[in-house]
Amino acid sequence: MALKNDSSSENSSEPDLIENSSSGTKKGVAGDYKENVVEHLREFRNRIIIAGAALLVGAILFYPYSDDAIVYLWAQLIPENVIMSIYSPTEYIMTRMKLSIAFAICLFFPLLMYQLFRFMSRGLYKNERRFLLKVVPVSFILFLLGASLAYFIVLPLFMNYVIFYADQTAVAQIGLAETFNTIISLVLGFGFVFQIPLLMVSVVRMGIVEEKTLRKGRLVVYGSLIGFAFLIAPDPTLVSQLIAGVALVILFEISLILLKFI
Repeated sequence: MALKNDSSSENSSEPDLIENSSSGTKKGVAGDYKENVVEHLREFRNRIIIAGAALLVGAILFYPYSDDAIVYLWAQLIPENVIMSIYSPTEYIMTRMKLSIAFAICLFFPLLMYQLFRFMSRGLYKNERRFLLKVVPVSFILFLLGASLAYFIVLPLFMNYVIFYADQTAVAQIGLAETFNTIISLVLGFGFVFQIPLLMVSVVRMGIVEEKTLRKGRLVVYGSLIGFAFLIAPDPTLVSQLIAGVALVILFEISLILLKFI
């Protein structure tokens, strides 16, 4: 394990580095040390286990309430004249399990981000670690904004349009599993999509990409964000993709403004 220069890392405003005892030069990042691939994979596995255990506990705790959640969401998002249909013996139980896991992801999203940060932190300078630590709550706020946009705006538009269109030629009778797969995919998908602007701020803050590069390549970034929105949102009507794309473009511009003050 490499030795840290404690006196310089505490008092200097420069990024904390490791001092090479043989040459006197500074090299590497304080807190980092040489480790073989197996050790890195073991640490990554342990952090996945922690995150997975938290998700499992959250899903188990929420499962008894998932039945009421299904009834509530159906009443809020699906028109009254539409019949809830089940096409297999295990469909209702599997839907409850999926909904419980989705709830656990929303609840423990900050923990997932924190585990990712802890895995990356040893290879970062002190100022970068401080910045990424601030990213965790901001990331959760963006996740909630994206999920809220999907739940309160996109899903009502999507459900009402699709069911209204089908109701013109057939009796509206939709499957429970497919309906909740769409709800979960859109809510979680929008939550994860809203992390992209934060990712852009992070790579600029850490010097991976220059801010002026993003400003000059606005059109390319716009196209990439809208294209990604079309891939992540499962909506044949294109309504959710367009809303997600516009929201991402707006967030991207807000991110560029924030970069001036970070």
